[in-house]
Amino acid sequence: MTADQNPSSSTAPEQASKPPPKDLKKKKEDKKDEDLSDEDLALKQQLELYVERVQDENPGVQRLALESMRQEIRSATSSMTSVPKPLKFLRPHYGKLKAYFETMIDSDLKKYLADILSVLALTMAAEGERVGLLNIP
Repeated sequence: MTADQNPSSSTAPEQASKPPPKDLKKKKEDKKDEDLSDEDLALKQQLELYVERVQDENPGVQRLALESMRQEIRSATSSMTSVPKPLKFLRPHYGKLKAYFETMIDSDLKKYLADILSVLALTMAAEGERVGLLNIP
């Protein structure tokens, strides 16, 4: 039998070029969560809750979420060579927060969110790239 007659040899390159299935991506995310300590997992979940509450219609809820998020960022201890955990856990939500920021009416809350986005932008930029943040009146 020659290599051309082997049916499995023609499908191997096709399978290698396919993107991983969604289930595999989800398992990788679950694996990352399993690697976190209980304390880190609780912090991550708390920050995700703050992200949801920032987008709430009630300004009081928004303010409390922004203040809590700010406090978590300020109180994070880290070495100078690593990104503090709150910033690391907020990275996936940067786009969502930035998109919500653009829909907000001008207010103190918008400026508050801009401050948080400014800090997050520092961790999001590619090396050597300058990130200019949003225009705030």
